[in-house]
Amino acid sequence: MTVRRIMNANPVTVGPDTPVGELRRVMLNSGTSFLLVTEPGQVVGIISDRDLLTPAREGLVARDVMDTRLIKVSDECTVSEACSFLTDSNAPALVVLDSEGELAGVVSPRDIVKGMAGDEDVTRISVEAASIYLVMTRSREYEKYWLEKVRGYGYKGAITQVGASADRLAAKLRESMIAAAVALGVISEDAREKIAVSNAVRDAYIQLSMINPGLGGGFKMAVVRGDGRVSVAIFGRFGHALVDGPEQLAVGYSVI
Repeated sequence: MTVRRIMNANPVTVGPDTPVGELRRVMLNSGTSFLLVTEPGQVVGIISDRDLLTPAREGLVARDVMDTRLIKVSDECTVSEACSFLTDSNAPALVVLDSEGELAGVVSPRDIVKGMAGDEDVTRISVEAASIYLVMTRSREYEKYWLEKVRGYGYKGAITQVGASADRLAAKLRESMIAAAVALGVISEDAREKIAVSNAVRDAYIQLSMINPGLGGGFKMAVVRGDGRVSVAIFGRFGHALVDGPEQLAVGYSVI
């Protein structure tokens, strides 16, 4: 699937001389989290809601607060490639250009989640895929959305977060996931079901430890149960030394 299918073809744009106060008003009224700064025939910058958090000094305009490090992609770019660009750059959105080099739209993480969710409406996704979608949500809004979607597929799901040092990470991942799964009704107190979740966590943790052995870190975890099996997805970063490093994703499953 290409970004043309999921992109927002009508991004909110402002001029480079738009006052910061007006930028806040436009962003609030439009419900978007970023604005494109345009001049005739080209996009010159992007402004995210983070850029407008600090109190503005009098006289500041869009060109003073915009980020000119734009990530531009073709409308033939795949969604998978777009995900990589967004993750690696930490940009609020990608600028999409058509075959003539003209602005065609934008793609944000929200567009990708909405687009992939819409694509999955016609097919029931697997337990493993559901756990991945659930764990990669980055806001309470999308956590709630995907928990409801998981239930709509006839599955049960839960989310939790864990941070621990290297010597405690494996145990904390297992304990926290089992506790969340029991608390939210994904599994019962039955020992067999707890062991199934534990095995799924172990499966995923082994993958993570092969990438960065001997490091603790902070991770988000999701568990989904359905079709006689349970899947656990772990998503996050290792240790303080790699706080700006790439995020890691691992998935494990077990039969119940």
